[in-house]
Amino acid sequence: MRQLSRRHVLAMLPTAALPLAASARDAWARPRRNTFAITDVRVFDGRRVIERGTVHVVGGRIAGVGRCRLPNGTHVYEGAGRTVLPGLIDSHVHSYDEAGRDALRFGVTTELDMFGDPSVLAEARRDRRSTRKLERADLWSAGIGVTVPGGHPRAQDIPRLTPDDDPYAFVAARVREGSDYIKVVLERRADFKTLTPEQAKAVVTAAHRHRRMAVAHAEWTGDASTALDVGVDGIVHAISDQQIDDTWVRQFRRNRTFMVPTLSVYDCGAGADSLMADERVAPYLSETQYDTLLQRNPRCNGGWLVDAQANVGKLHRAGVPIAAGTDALMPGTASGASMIAELALLVGAGLSPVEALAAGTSTPARLFGLGDRGRLALGRKADLLLVDGDPTRDIDDLRNVARIWKNGYQVDRTPPPPTED
Repeated sequence: MRQLSRRHVLAMLPTAALPLAASARDAWARPRRNTFAITDVRVFDGRRVIERGTVHVVGGRIAGVGRCRLPNGTHVYEGAGRTVLPGLIDSHVHSYDEAGRDALRFGVTTELDMFGDPSVLAEARRDRRSTRKLERADLWSAGIGVTVPGGHPRAQDIPRLTPDDDPYAFVAARVREGSDYIKVVLERRADFKTLTPEQAKAVVTAAHRHRRMAVAHAEWTGDASTALDVGVDGIVHAISDQQIDDTWVRQFRRNRTFMVPTLSVYDCGAGADSLMADERVAPYLSETQYDTLLQRNPRCNGGWLVDAQANVGKLHRAGVPIAAGTDALMPGTASGASMIAELALLVGAGLSPVEALAAGTSTPARLFGLGDRGRLALGRKADLLLVDGDPTRDIDDLRNVARIWKNGYQVDRTPPPPTED
């Protein structure tokens, strides 16, 4: 397939789809401070739906939800026909310089990095405690994941756990670098080496001693079985090589293990194609987002998604927590935008739209201990997504973005200009 630039893709969309000037795009005046109210709006608070209510924001935090008495002079947005929900949380990304900005244009206000550069974590920690005006999503991160020489990701020059290394000391080094949780990489293929079960168990034990969760990269049944046996807190991919039976479900439940399925990497680009072709989405994509959406995994086959969705549905029906994550920047995914496709894939796996929205808001906030977000509740951050329609009934309405707020400040959805060909 010929690689198309952002400019070429936009040229194929109807002219009406292109971003307009702010005054023409939305007639509402912007408030001068991060204090306002949205009235007469459907509210999804992260768990339940209020069919008609108000969300009051003061100083970048939620001051009231439902019936609210507003002070005189409060800047009011009329929300009739619209739905407001918490900013989305993508529970599996691989961040880059502009990832947070790209994410924010699609209502993803928090990203959980699953293998990234630890040098950015001190600044990320300062940002996520703040309610000042920010132009990127907040970031939590595993920092450098625990892998072995010759293991995945093989191309990167990073610290790796050797047979002679002390796993406790290795994990302690990651904690000193600022890792919020510990990523255990389990991927044994013909061309990859991986942690032994003994190493993996020692890493998980060390993570827990440091009061960090341990999550596992494990996509196939053999690696996922090891992950469960060594007691990881979560598996951050769906099992996609075969459909699991009730024995697996019982072990997930017994261990209280959650899953972040990343279904977007198993659909062979179908979700990416739908995003790029949609006039509600395409005008807001950056060149980087287009580039990664156009990429394809040559090994992908249709059976991956069938098995992955079946397994997610089975675990969900049994009460295993499911959190939404995209694995952006993997082929066919893009920071921020792919959460729209991911939540639709979760609905395809058997979650209701409300359950899928919870998987992208309140569930990851609870699982990862993000106490100030994921819900529209008193004192939480005013990270808000306002859409036309009702995504609690039709998840596709998430594409109808009306406004986004980060820390109570409105987000500019204008993408960066494309570079010259």
